[in-house]
Amino acid sequence: MRVSKFALALLTACFTLNASAEMTAAQYKLWAHTDNNSVYAAYITGTINALGWANGDLVSKKRPPLFCPPQNLAIGNQNVYPLLDQFFTNHPGLSDDFPIGLAILRTLQAAFPC
Repeated sequence: MRVSKFALALLTACFTLNASAEMTAAQYKLWAHTDNNSVYAAYITGTINALGWANGDLVSKKRPPLFCPPQNLAIGNQNVYPLLDQFFTNHPGLSDDFPIGLAILRTLQAAFPC
């Protein structure tokens, strides 16, 4: 009984070590345009919102923002997807495990420099 519990714990630990909460470029390329109700679309929406909050916090503290979109533009998946597509087209050498959050940040910085 003790051996089987140990084996189960070891197996669980191995799966846990390989788990990742970060969406990758490969996942984006496979799923982003297929289903706007998917967990991937929700992840991108959450990342965009988080970057917007970080930007607002920086501005409120009189620090330079990460990017400077026009005030009348609501940034969402519909305008970030084309930017991400262009980003990956322009950087074909990026690995499949490139973090999509960083790709979103870089695309927003390139599209809306300060």
